[in-house]
Amino acid sequence: MKHSKSSLFLMELIISILFFSMASTVCIRLFVRAHTMGAQTINESHAVNIAQNLAEGFLGSEGDMDALHALFPEGTLQDGELVLYWDGEWQPCGLKDASYTAKVTDLGYSQGSGLTSADISISGIADEEAIYSLHLDHHLAERRDVQ
Repeated sequence: MKHSKSSLFLMELIISILFFSMASTVCIRLFVRAHTMGAQTINESHAVNIAQNLAEGFLGSEGDMDALHALFPEGTLQDGELVLYWDGEWQPCGLKDASYTAKVTDLGYSQGSGLTSADISISGIADEEAIYSLHLDHHLAERRDVQ
């Protein structure tokens, strides 16, 4: 009789351990997913902020990439494209320490519409997947000498 009570207790103990292990597995997966989503949100927030800064610089310089490069001297300007690099903490850095990159591509000026356009893309170095991208069209007002 004592043997059956101890085996019943052992069976209950095994079932409760199984239940708690399954519950802890679900909780751990939820915590990992929450951490991943938090990190992704932080990266997206930084990328949006950087893209907005670059967009304001592009609009303020009226599409002049040399003037934009003067605003962001840590970047490199080649063939109408300004490239900037950030490390894992979103601090400006060089290419060798970079985790993220921002590219401002000048799409040129359309004489007929009076628009100058650019594409801004913030992406990770490792996967080259765009975190945030932005297309700009800026109308250049015709300047007239008023006397």
